[in-house]
Amino acid sequence: MAQGAKPGEGGELPGYKVSEQIAATRNSVPGVGLISPPPHHDIYSIEDLAELIYDLKCANPEARISVKLVSEVGVGVIASGVAKGKAEHIVISGHDGGTGASSWTGIKHAGLPWELGIAETHQVLVLNNLRSRVILQTDGQLRTGRDVVIAALLGADEFGFSTAPLIALGCTMMRKCHLNTCPVGIATQDPVLRKKFAGKPEHVVNFFFMIAEEIRQFMAKMGFSTFQEMIGRTDMLKPAEEPVTSKAKLLNFDPILKNASDLRPDVNIVGGSLAQDFELEKRQDNELIETCREFIDGLRTEPIHVNMKINNESRTFATTLSYYISKKYGSEGLPDNTINIRLTGSAGQSFCAFMAKGISVELEGDANDYVGKGLSGGHIVVYPPRDMPAEFKSEENIIVGNVVLYGATSGKAFFRGRAAERFCVRNSGTIAVVEGVGDHGCEYMTGGRVIILGDTGRNFAAGMSGGIAYVLDRQKKFSSLCNKQSVTLETVAKDIDKIFIKETLEDFVKTTGSSVAKDILEKWPESVKDIVKVFPDEYRNALKTLKEKSAQEQTEVAKQPETKVAKTNGDEKVVDIEDMVPDVETSQKNIQRVLDKKKGFMKYTRNRNQYRNIENRVKDWNEIYNHKGVRSEIKTQAARCMDCGVPFCQSSTGCPLGNIIPKWNDLVFQDNWKEALDRLLQTNNFPEFTGRVCPAPCEGACVLSINAPAVTIKNIECTIIDYAFDEGWIVPQPPEFRTGKKVAVVGSGPSGLAAASQLNKAGHEVIVFERNDRVGGLLRYGIPSMKLSKQVVDRRVQLMQAEGIKFITGCEIGTNISAKAITNEHDAVIMCLGATVPRNLPIPGRNLKGIHYAMEFLETWQKQQQGNKDGYLDVKDKDVIVIGGGDTGCDCIGTSLRMGAKSITTFEILEEPPKNRAGNNPWPTWPRIFRVEYGHEEVQLKFGKDPRHFCVLSEKFLDDGSGNVSGIKTHQIKWVKDKSGRFSMEKIPGSDREFKADVVLLAMGFTGPENAVIDELELEQDPRSNIETPDNKFTTSVNKIFAAGDCRRGQSLVVHAINEGRQAAREVDIYLMGKTSLAGPGGVVHTLKKEDEVQEEVNKIEH
Repeated sequence: MAQGAKPGEGGELPGYKVSEQIAATRNSVPGVGLISPPPHHDIYSIEDLAELIYDLKCANPEARISVKLVSEVGVGVIASGVAKGKAEHIVISGHDGGTGASSWTGIKHAGLPWELGIAETHQVLVLNNLRSRVILQTDGQLRTGRDVVIAALLGADEFGFSTAPLIALGCTMMRKCHLNTCPVGIATQDPVLRKKFAGKPEHVVNFFFMIAEEIRQFMAKMGFSTFQEMIGRTDMLKPAEEPVTSKAKLLNFDPILKNASDLRPDVNIVGGSLAQDFELEKRQDNELIETCREFIDGLRTEPIHVNMKINNESRTFATTLSYYISKKYGSEGLPDNTINIRLTGSAGQSFCAFMAKGISVELEGDANDYVGKGLSGGHIVVYPPRDMPAEFKSEENIIVGNVVLYGATSGKAFFRGRAAERFCVRNSGTIAVVEGVGDHGCEYMTGGRVIILGDTGRNFAAGMSGGIAYVLDRQKKFSSLCNKQSVTLETVAKDIDKIFIKETLEDFVKTTGSSVAKDILEKWPESVKDIVKVFPDEYRNALKTLKEKSAQEQTEVAKQPETKVAKTNGDEKVVDIEDMVPDVETSQKNIQRVLDKKKGFMKYTRNRNQYRNIENRVKDWNEIYNHKGVRSEIKTQAARCMDCGVPFCQSSTGCPLGNIIPKWNDLVFQDNWKEALDRLLQTNNFPEFTGRVCPAPCEGACVLSINAPAVTIKNIECTIIDYAFDEGWIVPQPPEFRTGKKVAVVGSGPSGLAAASQLNKAGHEVIVFERNDRVGGLLRYGIPSMKLSKQVVDRRVQLMQAEGIKFITGCEIGTNISAKAITNEHDAVIMCLGATVPRNLPIPGRNLKGIHYAMEFLETWQKQQQGNKDGYLDVKDKDVIVIGGGDTGCDCIGTSLRMGAKSITTFEILEEPPKNRAGNNPWPTWPRIFRVEYGHEEVQLKFGKDPRHFCVLSEKFLDDGSGNVSGIKTHQIKWVKDKSGRFSMEKIPGSDREFKADVVLLAMGFTGPENAVIDELELEQDPRSNIETPDNKFTTSVNKIFAAGDCRRGQSLVVHAINEGRQAAREVDIYLMGKTSLAGPGGVVHTLKKEDEVQEEVNKIEH
């Protein structure tokens, strides 16, 4: 009863999602929309449901009949009726089950939590002494053993898991199950994608072992030795004393935690211990089964004829026989008319339900509701008794009841007489003839053909998406009775329709003696004018698409160019070389013209040509990026984005800014660059920085990177912003109003710039203090110009100045102006000092000349390039050793190479990373793998080898005798794990070695911020010497002083710094104004807080 993709909501599969495989499964046509598989007939009362339960038991006597109910208020009363209707198993389905592939209305508004439903159902069943008859199950995002224990204590016997085991098998919640493009090979039949499936049965087994182990631990704590003891023991549950949401304290949990045994003591609550009695031994099918035993046992193939009488107490006739036939012969059944049954009398409900192929039933008499529902290949003929008076008109009398041929999939059904309401609803393949129908005929029909030789009721063909109906309309009133929202009414003009109608009516007259059909045939073809063809629009479009596709394929085959050959003296023919050389430019244009976004991740490879040619780029200080080449292929790369339902690229393991990556990838693919820019700027103030220097954790978390190269997210991001600047879309946007509040930002690195940009948007007056002679901090002097052009930095700084932000350079806080003065003159101060204290290497010889910190080397050269004359460290014609890897080490390599270093060597103390992820480094965490960055690639070209040496311990700097460094004495080490699980290094005997060096650059990271300002303001620091703030907050120990960036979180990435600046600005805005319109994480603007809550937070901050 919880029908469809979501409990409480009828499931629908739009036509564009219906693939060839799905259409074949549902006996439909690709492109035709489908309503969810029918629950066999409509349920309007508990009696209807009881009939369905009985029908299903007859369809499979060995099955356990289960009814799924939505967790809703009052579900307990419904469950009691279901139990009385003889269901053996009841599922209470929670509101948040499923993979999230259904509609938003279903995800957000259907049903209630399973806890409410299972508690109510258990209590009401116990109260009515029905609990022992049924087994109770619940589902809806059960994930842990704790969930199972809570469900059992509330009354559940069984527990449905689906999403969690799928995740254990590798599901990434793509929510593209319907597109046949599952990148991990789970929800797909594509052979290429199936190969990507890495799940194993052991993964699911291990998951459930862990669930079971957790359950056992809870049982032991509570003193239960068997699981059954735990069921219904709500006295072992209590509300959380400190709920996550304070509102939860207002809830009264007493009704949920009421012990059902107190409501009716001494009642058997062991689910399923009392079997439901279906009285199957009284079925008329038993006699029929014995008669056809030879067919069931496979001992006979020649046809058999059976004559029987039937009355309306005989329900679901021939259904159990069909069960045995299907069990023996499968869906193919028997040849048509193998088992021929002739009946006389009045049949009961569900006559010939689910009847299998090979069985033909002829009834002289009439039948009740649900005739032929789920018909599966059998033939049904029903006609009035032959001894009826001559004046009896079958077309004016009902011969079969409501809901006839509901959900039928194949076979034939002829009814001489009228059918009641809801005839052929959800028919998907049966051919039917009837002499008139009631209301709602052919509703939701998706296949098959129906001929109606008489009047119809209202609302005919509502929701009909497939199949064809032919209606005799002599009185010309059918148009007013038909629901034409999804169908078109036509005359019968095509020969294929005329032939089908004529042949079918001839068969109908032969089997039923219908006078109506006989009259039509006698007046043929004139009588065709009175027949209206009901043709679903969606079906027509699907057939048209299939026809065009077929024609296009034939045309393409016909247009295949003949291979040109050059004749030789012999018989052998050789292909012309002109035809063998591909036209790359033309091929690229063709790809761009017919790009496939749906399967782009399968069809297109990652563009690895992100850098300029090595031989050219090492000769200059221009940016290393191949901007033109990247942009020319950007749509192809955007097509590789899978638009994941759960985009890990923007999750906690991906982009720290929460960039809405799939959205702007799709907009780039659609050539909607302006909107792509808007989405990008929603979360990132400076995409031109992150698009160049960020190591792209988003790509490490990209779902595609599980088993293929990731989407080029970073390149696409950079292209969007550069394109926007080229088009003149990026212009100053000063705030429309000013708040009158002044905020000081100390430091103009990425976090400081981000904070300043956001606070300026909020209307505050922002002043940025920078101790260097130019704005930018790390962006200006820490990153080489070939990696980040200083023109790009200047462009952004000038834009910010035009928006009203003031920059004061050459002003070191604590030297040129005191920190306390800054604090007193401003309403708030944000410390964005960075982590600028470099990590030292205190080994013998450290004081020798020629040993420098990496930033000293990089900064002086960047200043030299920008016109300063303060001198710089020149490594031309020198042997350079860089100690430490990472981005800074690579920048030292690239800079030294361009300066003309004689040799370049780098040391890393850790082991060489693996080529692929190790077992302890699973996706979507940052992949710790061996990478060849731009600097390594350039050194390899010039010197013929990678400059890196791994597992090298520097022991001593060597002296040339004049106080200059001349080399380093090293030892090779190995990392071993001790008994406690910690790694420690051991020297490898005989591995000591001396490396020659004129210059040594220490690129081992940073230990924290400088203390001068921190000490002056008496800011508290954490154990790592960073400025201390509460978790997920930016307030310091001193009133109105905030901290953001590396000085708060420690050495990190540029993208983290920007995020820190943005969120610190938001917190400052709340502090100053009591509310904020600045975006939170992921660009989301949260609902403004209530004034009292804001005041409470402000009081805490001030305190």
